[in-house]
Amino acid sequence: MELERHSWTAVEDSAPTTALLPVGSTEQHGPHAPVGTDTIVARAIAAAADRTLPTETVVLPPLPVGVAPYHGPFPGTLSVSPETLRSYARDVVTSLEGTSVETVVFVNGHGGNGETLGHLARSLTDSSSNDLSVYLWEWMRAVDDHAGHAGELETSVLLHVCPDDVGEPVAGDATAWDSTVDGGVVHHFTDGFSENGAVGDATAASAEQGEDVFETAVDALASFVTRVDPTGDGGSPTRRTD
Repeated sequence: MELERHSWTAVEDSAPTTALLPVGSTEQHGPHAPVGTDTIVARAIAAAADRTLPTETVVLPPLPVGVAPYHGPFPGTLSVSPETLRSYARDVVTSLEGTSVETVVFVNGHGGNGETLGHLARSLTDSSSNDLSVYLWEWMRAVDDHAGHAGELETSVLLHVCPDDVGEPVAGDATAWDSTVDGGVVHHFTDGFSENGAVGDATAASAEQGEDVFETAVDALASFVTRVDPTGDGGSPTRRTD
């Protein structure tokens, strides 16, 4: 169930044991993709995985602004500090204390959030002040560690999830994320190595490819949740149509 679409009584009756918290970003994604890409994709994957799971899960409202200062020179980019993201995400998670939820999974759609959310997940799980187990899951790690930024793979997923929000796909001004060279950071901002903000070539992107990638990610998240949900049987998720 998606939390914001249900009443408190419906949530009480459902008694979800696992919460999926999409965490995204509002940042430039080249000239063809929406600035909300990371949030849109994370939320869509979480919602689709929720529909496949045999255990009771709840999809929380997404956190739409993440850690993205390096995209700052591009209009439309918003960013918060790692400390702010950590504090906000922590407060959202700990507000679930005393409910039926025992497990929380950060469904992260933005690489810049990963370090902060990973440390937070370990800290919350280790804390003696709550009984929650918290995990980090990232869709790009589940499908391809080298997905680029508004490149072919990410753009394909967008063409499947929200085609009306995608412009004509273009090739990025960089083929790889070139901020790190020889072990050191040489570009602090994305426009230092990609003038149009995109990394990779999206011109071959397609909705068909995006559907395959999306389903791979959904299945991976559902499998992960089945592993970590204490009420699950460790078996394979079953896709629902409701």
